[in-house]
Amino acid sequence: MTHPDQSRQQQHKNSGRFITIFYFAITSLLVSSSSSSTMRSRSSFITTSNVIKQRNNAITNNMAKITPFFTSWTTPSKSASSSSTILFESFTSSSKSNQSTNHEEKQGTATTNNNSKNKEARIKALHTKLTTTFNINATLLSTASLTSITSTSGYNPSFGKSAIKAYQSYLKASALSSTTEDVEKASIRTARQIDFLIKQHKSAEASWIRHLDDTTKSRTNFPIILVLDNVRSAFNVGSIFRTADATGVSFVYTTGITPHPKGNGREKVAKVALGAERVVPTRHFDSTKEVVDFLRRGEEGGKKWTLVGMETTDRSLDYTSLSYPGGVVEGNAITTTTSSSSSSSSPEEEETPPIPNHDKGGTVLFLGNEVSGVDTDILQELDHVVEIPMFGSKNSLNVA
Repeated sequence: MTHPDQSRQQQHKNSGRFITIFYFAITSLLVSSSSSSTMRSRSSFITTSNVIKQRNNAITNNMAKITPFFTSWTTPSKSASSSSTILFESFTSSSKSNQSTNHEEKQGTATTNNNSKNKEARIKALHTKLTTTFNINATLLSTASLTSITSTSGYNPSFGKSAIKAYQSYLKASALSSTTEDVEKASIRTARQIDFLIKQHKSAEASWIRHLDDTTKSRTNFPIILVLDNVRSAFNVGSIFRTADATGVSFVYTTGITPHPKGNGREKVAKVALGAERVVPTRHFDSTKEVVDFLRRGEEGGKKWTLVGMETTDRSLDYTSLSYPGGVVEGNAITTTTSSSSSSSSPEEEETPPIPNHDKGGTVLFLGNEVSGVDTDILQELDHVVEIPMFGSKNSLNVA
């Protein structure tokens, strides 16, 4: 059997012979044509030497004309082997590409099958958790999910929009193709979320449960003021404002580094207070000493404030053993003027913060930093120090 390279070499030799013969044939024709033309254009008196010279010049000119043509034919034959090699490599590469494509298609089909199996396993795990742990009809939930997509009837009111969307998100999770995902953890986490969202939906739909603030209801304020002495956490401050509104506190004064509704940390305070920071009058002082002096000055008009610190010390009293002035008795509730507290966007701009109006005195309760408590220098200037008895191992409660 002849080797492909030997066959190609023989073809190149044959092509070379053909081109050589063709070259001499064209040259002879051009020379003959040139000679005839020259002979006709000359007179009969031209000597034989001139004719020979003219013929030689014609051959030279024709050679110059035919050489590029000859080169264009011979050059491809010299590179034919290289072209054949390139063509063969191109064919081989195409074949390998087709094989790779077929392999990828097979892998894609296998991946799709694995994804389908993973999805079925995820659905089964979630349905099991919903049914056995939370007593939720998983089949009805699945039907409600499908109906919300394929019809215009909206979301099933038995489950609510949020729960159905959580179910759908679980099925569309990008982790479907992951073989390392812990399906057990994912299913119980989603089942808890769906259970909560269903309960939240039912609570919102129940007309006999109050979820919104009564904007027509006015606040009843009692002669109590809270002073937050360098409380660090904005979330604690927000919680204190929420409690202050619920218990009828007249004012909340913040001092030092304490976040406050009209300054540093207002966003975090508002996140926990949920609007209570807007209805409870408040002022901020640079130091707790300023608050003490401010309240003491108010005694000149007969407005007696008893300053009480909430702190665990050796001389602290049980908070239930102290008689607080301005106690809650019938007719002793007061109305605090709040217009001045809400008129200015920056409390520091007001030179003299107002003192709540009262008839029978009141109590100012000082609450300190989460770690260091009420400033020791301030404790020396207060009328009383009280504490809440602890029956556990911790020294005190959280300030909020």
